[in-house]
Amino acid sequence: MIKRTSLVVAAIAAGMLFAPQAISAAEIKIASFPGPKHPVNARMLSSWVDKVNATSSGLTAKLFVAGKLGKGPAKQFKRALDGVADVSFGLQGYTSKQFRATTLIELANVMSSAQDGTNRLNAAFEQSAAVRKEYDKVKVLAIWTIDTPIIMTKNKPIKSVADLKGLKLRTPSQMSARAIKALGAVPVPMPITKLYNALARGTVDGVLVSPTVLHTFKIKEVTRYFADGIPFGSSPMFVVMNKKTWNKLSPAHKDIVNKTVGKRWGNVGGKIYDTEHAKGMAFLAGSKSHNLIRLPDAEVRKASGLLNQLEKRVVQQWEKQGIPATEILKIMRAAGA
Repeated sequence: MIKRTSLVVAAIAAGMLFAPQAISAAEIKIASFPGPKHPVNARMLSSWVDKVNATSSGLTAKLFVAGKLGKGPAKQFKRALDGVADVSFGLQGYTSKQFRATTLIELANVMSSAQDGTNRLNAAFEQSAAVRKEYDKVKVLAIWTIDTPIIMTKNKPIKSVADLKGLKLRTPSQMSARAIKALGAVPVPMPITKLYNALARGTVDGVLVSPTVLHTFKIKEVTRYFADGIPFGSSPMFVVMNKKTWNKLSPAHKDIVNKTVGKRWGNVGGKIYDTEHAKGMAFLAGSKSHNLIRLPDAEVRKASGLLNQLEKRVVQQWEKQGIPATEILKIMRAAGA
């Protein structure tokens, strides 16, 4: 009897040893790829770090910017997935195959601004199992969209769809690459961190991108012409936490995290990008060194027609692969109605 009791005690002790234990003190390491002055770092992630640290609960957070936990934005999701970082900030478009449902937000005529896109994206996350499944190996802290992009070129002004033919344009994702190709240009996939040198050296002729990069990545120095008016969708973004990190947090620490993240925090990201969009467009409108071009209505309609045809092809292809694209787009479009 004594021997049997000892075995039971030993088994329980072993179970306690190998089971995930909630920890009373923890530091969350956050990986971010841009520099410290980038709006997401300066006004979103830093603010969250301050909120967490101000709780004096034993839970602390530390932000590592400029790729200090790993260079290159393309592997940001993987860094959280693998535990290189506890939390990471990045763009789904850099690993588009992993986020086919999410990146439907990048199709034309789905969103009108960063805040609008953020609301539509979060509605899809809440209502579509296919969207949520893309994040089932991490804890989602926030998702949002960037503001709508414009076409920036170095040497050639874009005044019509025909002007795009053959131009090499940097794109951030497979969906935006398909959009650029549908309009006659040649997409060149490239992380934003390599764009400045690519434009300076003539590796690319231009870029489809948010006006926020004019200052944050100094793209104003290597571009001259800016075409606005085509109703492109925009890039989604994420802040996610490693699942093991989440599971090890104490109930009190989980409560702190849950109260400071989610849809409301994602809306902060959307507001930041809309604010920076307005600043960027105002800069272009007032600059003597840059030429802001509003495409004529007829050209906008022509571009919209081509992008609508692209949507039909994407939906058909996604549906064949088991992704309910029609349903997801319906949710996204209804969310802003």
